Amino acid sequence: MIITEKQINTFVDLIRFQHMENQFQRIPVEVEANLLNKIRLGDYENIHISPFNKMNDNLGSMALDKMTAYTYLTVASITLFSRTSIECGVLPDEAFDLSDALLYTLSRCNSVDEIHNIFQLSATMFAKQVAHLHITPCSHQVERICNYIGRNIFQKITLKDIADYTELTDTYLCRIFAKEMGISIHRYIQREKITVACNLLEHTDRPISEISVYLGFNSQSNFAAIFKKWRNMTPTQYRAINYREVY
Repeated sequence: MIITEKQINTFVDLIRFQHMENQFQRIPVEVEANLLNKIRLGDYENIHISPFNKMNDNLGSMALDKMTAYTYLTVASITLFSRTSIECGVLPDEAFDLSDALLYTLSRCNSVDEIHNIFQLSATMFAKQVAHLHITPCSHQVERICNYIGRNIFQKITLKDIADYTELTDTYLCRIFAKEMGISIHRYIQREKITVACNLLEHTDRPISEISVYLGFNSQSNFAAIFKKWRNMTPTQYRAINYREVY
């Protein structure tokens, strides 16, 4: 059935009439503004979302049942939070990747408490993204280097690749990166790749050989050697200790 503009306008009138009868009042816009301001400030420690049952009297007629209404509210909020973090300087890819992960997890929620948990997590995690920008200020050049590494983490990354991307000389980019980040580019790339490898080992059953290929290591033995240097154990040992199914 195709819904028309007239039908929607009729429904709007019915909702307004119902709200008038019930003396309905929405959650003040100041509450939303305060929450968004905490995200802008990266003030994640002071973000506390009220339980849904305390919002019931202030939520509009969004759905036929409460679970669906809470889900809609959380989806809308994740969208708003992600755009707010981007406005504050978070890379769009980082914000949208977090948004996708939160929305996917939300789609698997089976209770009001689970949905509320995702609501709280979304506000907190987007605020943490913004806070990270304040904690680790760096030059535009070093930021571009980090961004390039992050976007290409599943490829073999060479110093030449970074130099070509940033239009800086190898020597200069190595010097400014080490000065601002306190770690060499080579070790930074290794660290970031091992962090991703840990997530894959913990939450997927992908063969270790595949993970080493995905992350651009020369061989599985090379991957294992570098992994052990950073985690003091082999990838196999790490998975045996930390593996757990997410879904």
